[in-house]
Amino acid sequence: MAGLQVGFIPIEGGHYYRDALEEVVRAEDLGFDSVWMEEHHSVTNHYWPSPLPVLAGFATRTSRMRLGTDILVAPFYHPVRLAEDTAMLDVMSGGRFVLGVAIGYKPDEFALYGVELEKRGARFEEQLAIMNGLWTQESVSFAGTYYRVDGRLEPKPLTRPHPPVWIGGWGDITLRRAATLADNWVPGPTADLARLLAGKQRFIANRRAAGRTDALTEWPLTRDVIIADTDREARELAEKHIMISYRKEYAGGWRHPFIDASLATDLDALMKARFHIGGPDQVVRALKPFVSEYGMTHLICRVFFPGMPHRHIMRELEVIGKEVRPAFA
Repeated sequence: MAGLQVGFIPIEGGHYYRDALEEVVRAEDLGFDSVWMEEHHSVTNHYWPSPLPVLAGFATRTSRMRLGTDILVAPFYHPVRLAEDTAMLDVMSGGRFVLGVAIGYKPDEFALYGVELEKRGARFEEQLAIMNGLWTQESVSFAGTYYRVDGRLEPKPLTRPHPPVWIGGWGDITLRRAATLADNWVPGPTADLARLLAGKQRFIANRRAAGRTDALTEWPLTRDVIIADTDREARELAEKHIMISYRKEYAGGWRHPFIDASLATDLDALMKARFHIGGPDQVVRALKPFVSEYGMTHLICRVFFPGMPHRHIMRELEVIGKEVRPAFA
């Protein structure tokens, strides 16, 4: 497809699956290119704890959209199980799955799983090596510091050599892992344009230093998006939904790397090159620098925030599909 690819993260929360499925089916009809699931744990009426079963459900009702995790938290999965589930989702969807992974950062989630927060990066590198081996080799014999694996994966994924692996997150080590151990980097929605540009330059430099000379054709970005018929209505929705979410979550002890309490309570600051909130024209204007300066080729719209009505998301999908996406064709 020429022009900007557009995907979205639908309504989230364990009891909203039927609403999410309705949104996904409508989005495919409207020409959306992808649907994505996040992963967080123990959050009431927000996020899914289990993105892979949800995407499997979406796979049965779609035929064209890519299905991805944005982001799955790797430390909570055994690498063999994750390799198997990835292969199965790839087979079930006819090769439409993208595995977005990161190492996580929320202490309460690690406590829930009884997983050590320290050394999660080193464990992650072993996980990626094991998964890659299982997907691409007849059998694997791996003895690492954290995992011992001996055997083979069946079935192999449909996508060869394996489904795309995109690494999310920040920091120098993460950007090095994304450049050397994965197919791409998928930055989260919390970064402004300046931070994204700096991260992209580091990521490209890391790839070059590792001798990876193949040009990347995809530059995905996740953005927080609220579109309404007027700028004022969109801002009111942001105050009511997105700001409550940011105050309660990011300012409430999540220990996010760069959304602290002062920023998580300041809507005007967050709207500067970070949130995309307004009527269709304002949102198109706000997105243009991310296309022209960052080179974004795939926009992933996060449209649900706690309390956001399903009917509004259905309306937003129409506007994104019919007014925003065509502006970048």
